Amino acid sequence: MIHKLILKNFKKVKDETFLFNNFDLIVGSNNSGKSTVLQAMAIWQYCVDQFRLSNKKGTSGIQVVLPNFTALPLPEFNLLWTDRTDREYKEDKTKKGGKLQVYIYIEIDVYWKNTKGEEKNFCVKISYQSPQSVYAKPKVNWADFVKLDSENQLPRIIYVPPFSGLEPHEKWLDDGNVRQNVGKAQPGSVLRNLLYRVIDRQDIAVENNNDWKEIASRIKEWFGVELLCPQYKKTISTEIIVEYKTNKKVFDIISGGSGFHQIVTLMAFLYGYPDATTILFDEPDAHLHINLQRLIINYLKQQNKTQFLIATHSEEFIKGVEINSILSILSGKPMRVESTNTIIAALSIIDNMDIVRTQESGYILYLKGEDDERILSAWANILGKSELYQKFYPYILGGSTKKEMIKKADNHFNALKQIVPDVKRAILLDYDNDDVALNPSSNQSVLNEWKRKNIDNYLLVPDAWKRAVVNEKNAALKDLFLISYNELIENVFVGQNLFLPPKGNWKTIKAQIFSVIDGKKLLFENPDSLFLQIKGIESKNLKINRLAVASAMLPDEIHEDVDHFFENLEKITSQS
Repeated sequence: MIHKLILKNFKKVKDETFLFNNFDLIVGSNNSGKSTVLQAMAIWQYCVDQFRLSNKKGTSGIQVVLPNFTALPLPEFNLLWTDRTDREYKEDKTKKGGKLQVYIYIEIDVYWKNTKGEEKNFCVKISYQSPQSVYAKPKVNWADFVKLDSENQLPRIIYVPPFSGLEPHEKWLDDGNVRQNVGKAQPGSVLRNLLYRVIDRQDIAVENNNDWKEIASRIKEWFGVELLCPQYKKTISTEIIVEYKTNKKVFDIISGGSGFHQIVTLMAFLYGYPDATTILFDEPDAHLHINLQRLIINYLKQQNKTQFLIATHSEEFIKGVEINSILSILSGKPMRVESTNTIIAALSIIDNMDIVRTQESGYILYLKGEDDERILSAWANILGKSELYQKFYPYILGGSTKKEMIKKADNHFNALKQIVPDVKRAILLDYDNDDVALNPSSNQSVLNEWKRKNIDNYLLVPDAWKRAVVNEKNAALKDLFLISYNELIENVFVGQNLFLPPKGNWKTIKAQIFSVIDGKKLLFENPDSLFLQIKGIESKNLKINRLAVASAMLPDEIHEDVDHFFENLEKITSQS
């Protein structure tokens, strides 16, 4: 098992150490560096394979040219270096005003334990030559590599990039060409070859091949179809045929859906390389329905003979593993949660997603419902506060009374702090009549309460509703067919005395009616709500939801109460 990777000067990673378990999810947002870790290990394995073919002599190492580089797709080699910088110039202390050119090397140092439990490592060192070529060599010496290789101590790493589409026809390819297509991030183009690898074994007859039986059994269980054995006769066939049977009819494998293809690809890699010690899956959740994500993550967890390192941002994957199987790089640094008795107790209240998201920036925002989150997100965008708002992980409390929601938020937050001790929070609730008004503690920025009955009351802006209709209808404000909508909106607001006083403005209006009226019922829930009346005009079934209205508001139509809330979020972040 590979238990440590030290990576230097590779892509986004300047100098970092990654510690692994036998089964790990590498979690991060897009472009956070999840794939970088896997790609570095894929390059390590590529170099090891090339070292085996070399004469194992010389100090410069072996030359690798881009057309033969099958580890990953790459237009030019300098993209592998951090900031695309392969050398730097430092002051030459031996010459006044002189500069000394210093070359920067990529180092990929893999550590593992052998069958005796002894720690071993092997470091690949890569130097830049040109956009089309690099040199790779052992960091220590060739003798070190020869000894490890001759004793069969080196790990065997298989990298599986994100799934790609299948080709309509597929010729048989030797392993080098298969690796080349996989290295180009096109595993789908060689899926039939990968499946054929499973049965192409001289020592095992197809009918006795348990690996193929396992693949076929799982596909039958998960998809209800019979995956037929790949058909190919060397020296005779021109292409590999893989089919499946359903409802007594036979279809080529290309007829299956993307989720089916994805699962078959994962299984083909798993059973097509029986000598692999470590398999790297890059976003295997892509194209998979939630139920399939649950099935495959549970299945992989049961395969204890192989180490799996999986780059993902799937919530189902994250929720489906033990917390100590998550390596988060959301913050830019690898972070792992260590279990203690206190933390184990805390995990009964929180889930993995709460931990992963709050490790990223360290802020959590407790809200009553998902509509609140969508409305706030729209307002943040309009007011130029999106960057601030996105620092806070939204946690939905799910309603009930304010006291109960505050208690739930307190319990959750106290548990979360056991794992993410520096996390900070904010709470935002409606001003309802179900219990007394809140009396926040001295930290006024944390416990926020709308001054109006609920968040919907801040959508009581007729012009915003009119623009929302225009946006949904993709029309112009002066279009004649909009007259009926505009008249309806005006009548509802005027009928409830919801209009601006002379010289008033929506941002600072303090008329009591806007605070006491139930905007939620008036706009969306009553049988004669504005939402339902608009939906019923001329049977057009036009649906103007909360997000549509919030997104149509102008900055000077968003009430100052909202400004004050974002100011409180800024106070919380400034305390860090």
